[in-house]
Amino acid sequence: MKERKRLGKYFALLLVIAIIAILPASCFAMSKKDGSIRSGVLTYLGTTESEFQAALDDLRKAVAPLIPTDEERDSWEHEDRLEGFISSLVQTRREVSFFDSLLAMQMALRSRKLDEIVLPECTGLYLINSNSNYDVLFSLNLMPSSISFGFRRNDTALKKEFDGAIAAMKKDGTLSRLESQYISEAGSEPVPVKFQDFKGAQVIKVAVTGDLPPIDFIASDGTPAGYNTAILSEIGKRLKKNVRLISVDAGGRSAALASKRADVVFWYRNSGDLKLPAKANKVNSKAMRNVMKDNLDGVILSSPYYEWDTDLIIGRSN
Repeated sequence: MKERKRLGKYFALLLVIAIIAILPASCFAMSKKDGSIRSGVLTYLGTTESEFQAALDDLRKAVAPLIPTDEERDSWEHEDRLEGFISSLVQTRREVSFFDSLLAMQMALRSRKLDEIVLPECTGLYLINSNSNYDVLFSLNLMPSSISFGFRRNDTALKKEFDGAIAAMKKDGTLSRLESQYISEAGSEPVPVKFQDFKGAQVIKVAVTGDLPPIDFIASDGTPAGYNTAILSEIGKRLKKNVRLISVDAGGRSAALASKRADVVFWYRNSGDLKLPAKANKVNSKAMRNVMKDNLDGVILSSPYYEWDTDLIIGRSN
């Protein structure tokens, strides 16, 4: 009898373990004791994690009283944006962690140290299309963003040359063509692009990260590829200068410039104001924009060369 009871306990324990093992990841979404969700973002260089968290908490408090009743909801503009914003911030607190690389952030998500990660739409879609373990939890189309090249403060002449090349590529349709080819219509892993060599010409060292695919991508063999290589190859041709690529983590972009390891960094993010519904326009969204600083003093930026207004919240599918 005792042996039967002991076996019964073991069986019950195994049953519980089996049930937990097959539960979907969404059951563990709010895993902290206070009910908050652990959210990962790529490091913003011009602010700290604590400053970012404080601004996010303040914005949550400011918007919470503005949630409409069922009767009021029909009168709100951009209801889809409002609902996404409520579900992402107001109803549940986000506890944000900064990550210096996309790989580290993905590993934290896979090991359940994070419940979700936040990425530009094209990067989120790229990850989902290449990994069946990810799902879009929802989209957050509330803040227009863009990316630019970064230069040391004194390299104004080089910045001017890049700005001229970007402007020309916009005007003649090259930028739009490359964006379609390598981002919006890309159906597979980005491929490397050949760089033309100009004998005796100036060498420009450009830091790429691989942390924003398919915009900024590094293949498994360490070769930079995709939209970044296509744009930089075209700029090299137009300036008749030799472009050489080096790899750094997203968190090391400005350090690569300051140490002169690189002359140019492939991307810095610029964020605008939150696009809240009209009834919520009294909320000071500049507080959030002011901490979304992906730049440091001593770095000057080129004209933007890629823009988006939607970020995706990505979670585990199993």
